[in-house]
Amino acid sequence: MDNKGNRQPGGNGWKKLAVLELVLLLVLCCAAGGVFYLRRKAARAQKDSARREWTVTQYAGSGDGLQSMFYSITDTAGHLVVIDGGWEQDEAAVRQLLQAYGNHVDAWIVTHAHPDHVGALNAILADNETGTDQKVDIDTIYTVEVNRERYEATAKDYDVVSAYENFISHTEKLSNVVYLKDNDTLDLIGLSMKVFNSWNEKVDAMKNNLLNNGSLMFRISGEQNSMLFCADVQSQMESDILAEHREELPSDYIQLGHHGNWGLTMDFYSQVNPKAVFFDAPSSVIDNEQENYDGYQLRDELTARGCTIFRWGSAPNAVTLR
Repeated sequence: MDNKGNRQPGGNGWKKLAVLELVLLLVLCCAAGGVFYLRRKAARAQKDSARREWTVTQYAGSGDGLQSMFYSITDTAGHLVVIDGGWEQDEAAVRQLLQAYGNHVDAWIVTHAHPDHVGALNAILADNETGTDQKVDIDTIYTVEVNRERYEATAKDYDVVSAYENFISHTEKLSNVVYLKDNDTLDLIGLSMKVFNSWNEKVDAMKNNLLNNGSLMFRISGEQNSMLFCADVQSQMESDILAEHREELPSDYIQLGHHGNWGLTMDFYSQVNPKAVFFDAPSSVIDNEQENYDGYQLRDELTARGCTIFRWGSAPNAVTLR
């Protein structure tokens, strides 16, 4: 049989050849598409990996021998978290940071409402209410719920209850306030956050230092690094925290309890086993061996253990979490 006709255009041979060419073209397209997809996936993974890096920064207070607490957490995607903020007179320094991020804060963590922690935020919230052109947009405010009756009944002069009352007067009008409890967990701009201490029944039963001992202690962690924030929690809370969270405490970095003075014990810090620590007080407190301070003892013990010491004299001080 003569197959010559099959080799003519429109014959079976040409059809088979066309099909083979089409299949080959599809294979090449799929291969090219696969390579393009894998390259995009690798580029995205590299970009995501770069974004999974956070900077925790400590800022010095306004001076005058006053202790305070002001930290930020930022990432390469432009997110901003503020922790406390210091005294009312620290407002200008806090605003300088906020302006660099377009006056937008993803989360503001208020460990407790003592004036050396919440004063600057109180001033900012008051300005927000008056319609200032410096309005700060805060997505979420995280804090603790205080037993107001017990706090006001036990407060001392140094508590400056008016700072707490101002904070409540501002935040009770807002819908973005979240009260955290022991063992709460959340995603904090990609970091894992867990609460180890907040106001609870044990705090209710105390006779003094309720606001300090009811403040937020929490740990933030990435895949490789972590940092523990102790706020103003003092030694009275240690036994319960150790009983429930002992295995979770080890962290690369730690913000020392109650500014590094009259705070937590070395037994607690030994369990955390940090490689670097943050004091939130001036030299007149941390290095004072003449008055009723114990910060210098903690300073010496942590130095002897090989910890890097971050202090206001070198602030702003920053560490990276990955």
